[in-house]
This record gives sequence, structure tokens and C-alpha cells, in this order.
Amino acid sequence: MISAIRIDSATTLDEVKALLVACGLPTEDIRDEGAFVVARAGTQLCGTAGMELLGAVALLRSVAVHPRWRRKGIARALCDEAIRRAGTMGARRAFLLTTDAQAFFRQLGFAPIERASLPAEIRGTAQLRELCPASATAMARAVSRSRASAGTRVGAGCP
Repeated sequence: MISAIRIDSATTLDEVKALLVACGLPTEDIRDEGAFVVARAGTQLCGTAGMELLGAVALLRSVAVHPRWRRKGIARALCDEAIRRAGTMGARRAFLLTTDAQAFFRQLGFAPIERASLPAEIRGTAQLRELCPASATAMARAVSRSRASAGTRVGAGCP
């Protein structure tokens, strides 16, 4: 049994894209592995989350956890780390689009907003223009600046 999951930067997009496809998420616009954090149990990829930094705003995207690793706190840890990193790079607000995870993102401090109120930088992303359906809920939250960390550990039994 694996006792901990390590959260760190992605080193290759191939495995990130494979997990996203397996979870039914789009990959057409993914080009920068530096924008992704991943969760690993040993060498196995458990989950991923991406963050597009667009000046003072950021787009949280492509949050996916392999079915075997769900309900262990991995998605929360990935989102927290992606948002923390965006804050260290100057983002003041984070936005996302979701079709079915509004309740989860509310737990992370996101609140639904009207699409028309999204900043121009977010409206210009492929996620908003092409990949997410018009029925997807737009959500936003403030981002605080915090210090860099050398990776995060998540207990495999976390809720």
C-alpha cells in the first residue's frame, strides 16, 4: 500500500494528455508542461491540474484524477498547488469552467459568475472559445500570494 502521494511539476505532456483523454477532458490546446502539476504514487500518475497564467488572472483547467485514486484529497491538493503557484507568479484572481464539479470547486472558494463578467484574457482562451460547452459554469475566486514550496505530500487516506 502506498502511504503518500507527491504533488510536483509535470515533466512530460504525453502522460498528462493520456490521463485527460481517459477522463473525457480536452487536450487540443495543451502545449506547456510547465503549466501542470501532477500527483504521483511512486512513478504512477494519479492526477493532474493545469493553470494558464494570463497576467493578473489565471485559468484553472484540466483537473483530472485517475478513477483508482479518487476521493483521497488528490484533486483538492492539485488545485491548491496550482492556485498557489499562480499566486507566486502574480495572479490575483483564478477562474475556471466546469460542467459537473461546481460543488467541488465551491469547497475550494470558487463562486459561480456570469460568463459575460469574465476578464478578456479568460474569454480569449481556447477553453472558453472552443473547448468547453456554453452550458459550462464559470467560477472565480481570489488568489493570495504565498511562498514557493518544494512539493506537497498528500496522505492516501485523505478525504
